[in-house]
Amino acid sequence: MNQPMIIIRKAVFEDCRTISLLKREVWNTTYRGIYSDAKIDGYDVDKHARVLEGIVQNPEMSLFTACDGERIIGFISCGTPHRPFLHYKQDIGLMYILDEYQRQGIGRRLFTAAINEIKENGHDEFFTSVNKYNTNAISFYEAMGGRIILTDEDKEDKRESQVKLHYDI
Repeated sequence: MNQPMIIIRKAVFEDCRTISLLKREVWNTTYRGIYSDAKIDGYDVDKHARVLEGIVQNPEMSLFTACDGERIIGFISCGTPHRPFLHYKQDIGLMYILDEYQRQGIGRRLFTAAINEIKENGHDEFFTSVNKYNTNAISFYEAMGGRIILTDEDKEDKRESQVKLHYDI
């Protein structure tokens, strides 16, 4: 099987709706059974596109895409935390890759782009937060050098239970 030619680039405003649609697809394949069906089925593409547009337009944040040709197949956000945590000035906030492109090194490439951006902006540490029940993602973030610093207690709404990981650059 030929490896896809994946390009990592900064997202532009016009990408945001496509990225929102990708996020919905990943929610469907990754979070079904973790998030309620109502939450997944009620995913608001336009609302999430507006959030992504805000990231693209915010000079304190960056949004990178992974593209297979013209098709956006993954993305990652980094920069000033959307939800502040302890003393951290930087985080990796969102990372989604289509299921059929996972386990091909694309996540590592997106993560490296985000780390380089954080470093270029003068920071030497960051955190990320991942759903406690997304064990594949937790394993990935640990493999990328993250150290778990907080694990939330179980909550009725499984979306709210998070694991926080610390990184030194």
